[in-house]
Amino acid sequence: MTKDIRTGDLVLCKVGSFPPWPAVVFPQRLLRNDVYRKRKSNCVAVCFFNDPTYYWEQPSRLKELDQDSIHNFILEHSKNANQRELVNAYKEAKNFDDFNVFLQEKFEEENRLSDLKAFEKSEGSKIVAGEDPFVGRTKVVNKRKKNSISIKEDPEDNQKSNEEESKPNIKPSKKKRPTANSGGKSNSGNKKKVKLDYSRRVEISQLFRRRIQRNLIQRETPPTEHEKKETHELLNRIYENSDTKRPFFDLKALRESKLHKLLKAIVNDPDLGEFHPLCKEILLSWAELITELKKEKLQALPTP
Repeated sequence: MTKDIRTGDLVLCKVGSFPPWPAVVFPQRLLRNDVYRKRKSNCVAVCFFNDPTYYWEQPSRLKELDQDSIHNFILEHSKNANQRELVNAYKEAKNFDDFNVFLQEKFEEENRLSDLKAFEKSEGSKIVAGEDPFVGRTKVVNKRKKNSISIKEDPEDNQKSNEEESKPNIKPSKKKRPTANSGGKSNSGNKKKVKLDYSRRVEISQLFRRRIQRNLIQRETPPTEHEKKETHELLNRIYENSDTKRPFFDLKALRESKLHKLLKAIVNDPDLGEFHPLCKEILLSWAELITELKKEKLQALPTP
């Protein structure tokens, strides 16, 4: 960034091998609890356009996004069917002109509109852009008093997280890896394995789920060849990062991303047969984790 970053700023944020995506810098203190708990001291929170995902990133790795750049991108790529979702994200960024309206829509989408009203009531005005994006809940708790949201770290959360990461994960299947590419020819030996950032496995797992879900499930027409190809590549990457000493997709990543449920939905769809072999192989490698998640769900049910 060429200037001090503030909340409400439009930026481009790149995650892994995904293209840089339009996003807006979001106030930490207004985040959902599950997102806020993942905060990093040297990172700010961004909220992507045309995607409900949040991401934590260092300001130096964010690129300022102005209206000229947005206009030029849409003009250049609007007819490119392969970048439809990204173009739609740029179009949403182009229409972004009122930060408070954006917050209203975001909180309504997350069923938290009452929380936003409580924030505005405690501060006596609407939330506006231009805040320090590093300000967390700890710095405003005394001003909110009754309306404050608890910001104390739950020691049990940290303990659970440490316990989960220390648990030995299952080893992936030793079977011959099924082919997963649109051309029907295996390319597993031609591409260099992409290493993912383990510290951000939950956020990246959610992005994987979101992209595959949009390509194959959340649609009214059959997926295009480009969407099939991209899905094959994403599934290959999931498989590669499951077959490691410390699997990227561990209990915590699956619990929060629900990626395993998406793969089950694909396997149960006869029209997506070309994806079944690798999805089944991935699910097999996650069998022990899925069993553990089922146990957790049963334990959470109220006792009759």
